[in-house]
Amino acid sequence: MKRKTTFVLILAFSLIMAWVLIITDEQVREHLGGTLYIIGFAITGCMLLILAGYVWDQTLAKSLKSLHDTTDSVNIEDSPLDLDESDSDEIIGLARKIERMARSLQQVEASYKGIVEDQPDLICRYKNDGKLTFVNGAYARALNRKRNELVGVDFPYFAPGAAIADEPYTFESEMIFNDGRRLWIRWTQRAIKDDERLTMEYQAVGHDITERKEAEAALLRAKEAAEAADRAKSEFLAIVSHELRTPINGIIGFSKMLGSTTLTLDQREQVEMINSSGLALEKIIADILNLSKIDSGKIDIEHAPFSLRMCVQDICAFFAPKARSLALALDSKVDAGVPEIVNSDESRIRQILTNLIGNALKFTERGCVSLEVSCARGEPIEPGSDRRVARLFFAVKDSGIGIPADKLDHLFLPFSQVDTSTTRRRGGTGLGLIISKRLCELMGGTISVESRVGEGSTFRFSILTDFEDI
Repeated sequence: MKRKTTFVLILAFSLIMAWVLIITDEQVREHLGGTLYIIGFAITGCMLLILAGYVWDQTLAKSLKSLHDTTDSVNIEDSPLDLDESDSDEIIGLARKIERMARSLQQVEASYKGIVEDQPDLICRYKNDGKLTFVNGAYARALNRKRNELVGVDFPYFAPGAAIADEPYTFESEMIFNDGRRLWIRWTQRAIKDDERLTMEYQAVGHDITERKEAEAALLRAKEAAEAADRAKSEFLAIVSHELRTPINGIIGFSKMLGSTTLTLDQREQVEMINSSGLALEKIIADILNLSKIDSGKIDIEHAPFSLRMCVQDICAFFAPKARSLALALDSKVDAGVPEIVNSDESRIRQILTNLIGNALKFTERGCVSLEVSCARGEPIEPGSDRRVARLFFAVKDSGIGIPADKLDHLFLPFSQVDTSTTRRRGGTGLGLIISKRLCELMGGTISVESRVGEGSTFRFSILTDFEDI
């Protein structure tokens, strides 16, 4: 390009000098006469043509340089058949670079197709109207058709506008093939856009999730079977417990009648043992019946007003003789902020407190057992209403033997006991705490325990209720 520029400048300078000599030499002008103007126009035209060609060459050189820079920015592998890049002709050199880029692009495309073909997933592309433009081998084998037969066919799960923006669209569908096979496929559709963010076509990738679906179905069947077995168990326990109540009530009734007759000392002791055993068996049956009702969802929580302070006093009065016989102190405290009248299920609250206080007395050899009640008042049930929600907090504390830390997680399981040895001193079915836990949950609360071996335990539970704010 530099040689061309030098040649153009020398030629232009020569024409200018020739024109100057003709103009300044009078003899030449007289000799040429009218031909002088023809020669002048010719020289001027040649100069204009040379300048136009020079400008054209410079513009072309800039374009070639831009193309060179573009091709140099592309990472392509050199081929052994290529000539040296220092060709004197820039156009030929550029053409060789473009040829290398085309070969490299073919190699990349072949590699991409190889990766797509090796995939076990179903891969296809389709236009905006849903017509397939490409399918991989796995897609063709799944449909048992040739690839060229599928190109132009509608994609069966095309949803216009589903894959928009840059977000993929994922869904699951069951495919039924001509040979009767049924496979679950998880499809992921994505829009392929150009530089102007316009959708050119869509790509869909389908992954076989049949095994996962079958596993989920098996788990669902197992869950339903377990639930059916659990319901059958609960119904069986409810029926058996209900049927056992009649003979147990007869045993207890007749033992009381027998105890009112004239008996010897040994006979009276034996009758009292029959009566206490019958009462213990009645409580066990009642616990089993309550648990089966709760598990089967056949228990209803009442919502009626009652005096919580009177309820606490009655329960403490019920356990007072037992506490005195064990030389234990039994205290109760109800905070001043607790409403006098609350709406809840009094019988269920009594049942929970009876279980917890009974356990506390059973596992306490010296010291005291205490019951504390507090309240957290909430917002009105409805705007402008006098009724407000409240959460009642109960704490049953004892100074008994305590519970080991590794046994705390087993307390609220059915038929679970801390002391499972055959020589354990304290009886019970292990149903009281699980029944209390389920009842607390039914009344919108929770139950928890804190304990240290040798220092005692504290059982806390809460229930949700409401009261009239006067």
